[in-house]
Amino acid sequence: MTTLDDILNAIDGVTVMLNDLRSEERRRFSSICERQRDIYRFLGIPNTDDGVRQQPVNHIFKRFHNGRPIDFLRLRDTLATRFVSQIRYAYEWFSLWKALYEMRLLERTTLTDFARQMFAWYPDAPKMCTADSIGDYRSGYLGQMPSTLWDEQAYRDNIRGNQSRSAFSRISLWNQELREILKLSLRNP
Repeated sequence: MTTLDDILNAIDGVTVMLNDLRSEERRRFSSICERQRDIYRFLGIPNTDDGVRQQPVNHIFKRFHNGRPIDFLRLRDTLATRFVSQIRYAYEWFSLWKALYEMRLLERTTLTDFARQMFAWYPDAPKMCTADSIGDYRSGYLGQMPSTLWDEQAYRDNIRGNQSRSAFSRISLWNQELREILKLSLRNP
């Protein structure tokens, strides 16, 4: 009978019949394989065994937008070239989150999940993309109001915590640009 240790110590290319394993060993083997896949997904390591263009890791996005599948590789590259490379402040990460949220592209909307996704996609990006730093903007006026109704004077009247007085114009500009580019990126096949 094949044991779990035999399988784990075997060289690549050996075929193992899982039916030969005892049920507890089969469960343990399946659990180890699933954990390895989860770790690879979390780290953004694609599975290239089949030679097909692999989609990047997705922790937070919906799989379909307006009935069509989302090309995550294209989305990641679009965001990288147009925005992520220019980010200098936490409120710019908030602009990205707000645009994705309002376009209903996010399956999981927590800021922790968003920060994890951004670091999976852009490990060299500026490190101010944390739930706490983005949360300063989400908890205030900008997080409560739809971006189409934002008003600079109302923003200045409702500044909280670490929010910047001068951030409003850049946030609203980025939000508008992001929405336009995301619409084009998702529309074209």
